[in-house]
Amino acid sequence: MDDVERKGADEDGVLIKKRDADYKKDNEIKDKELPIDKLDGGKRGKARSPKKKGESRNPSVVAEEKVFEEKPGKTLKKNLLERLDKKEINALLTARKDLEEKNQIVQEKNNLICEYEDLLKRKQAEFENYRKRIIKESEENKKYANAEIILDIITIMDNFDRAVDSTKSSRDFDGLLEGIIMIEKQFKDMLEKKYGVKKIEAVGKEFNPNCHDAIMMEESEEYQEDTVVEDFQKGYIMHDRIIRPSKVKVAKAVSPVSQLNNNANDKEEEEAPEKG
Repeated sequence: MDDVERKGADEDGVLIKKRDADYKKDNEIKDKELPIDKLDGGKRGKARSPKKKGESRNPSVVAEEKVFEEKPGKTLKKNLLERLDKKEINALLTARKDLEEKNQIVQEKNNLICEYEDLLKRKQAEFENYRKRIIKESEENKKYANAEIILDIITIMDNFDRAVDSTKSSRDFDGLLEGIIMIEKQFKDMLEKKYGVKKIEAVGKEFNPNCHDAIMMEESEEYQEDTVVEDFQKGYIMHDRIIRPSKVKVAKAVSPVSQLNNNANDKEEEEAPEKG
């Protein structure tokens, strides 16, 4: 090494020592734990730029790389801290604090998710139990929905039994008829007053397809056209709903041929007494 290169190396060495003295003033910051402690277990040094074949290296660069080389007995943390200034170290500490806060937020969110999942499972189980209970109650209600009306019918049947038993011993059939009429009235009153069931009056009324079911039509001079002349089966209405229409016979207009035949028959009936 010539005198010029030696002089340059000495000057660089002085600058490097001065820089090391400034770094050592920040020992209390350097000794703090940083995430970089976990990098390769503190066993890796700074990589050097590869030297090309036949290329001479600057003595000042060589001296600086020696300073950056890991010294025996020092961890990677200390070596890295020695290369950073106070501003950079503070930035690392701030970044670590932010990371810890974000990790804490993530952990809280995860805990909240677990709580909501557990709550959802409990609500699903409760709803399933509620659904099964409602189905069971609905089946029970359908099973015993007619219990009240059946009880009323049984009471009327008791009256029938008493009337029959009384007639068997007395042979009073007129009394049996009166008893049956009374029981019928009792039954009608029970249906109308307690359950709102009424009989549909049909005979003599105008035919109404909503409450009458015409099963037969008949020519009639006594009734007007489309008038119910006979009720084959009683119809009933419950409150404002028809539960069974009446099966009826409806009058229709007399045809001209029938009218002539009727007139001829009437004339013959009038003449018959005179001939006699």
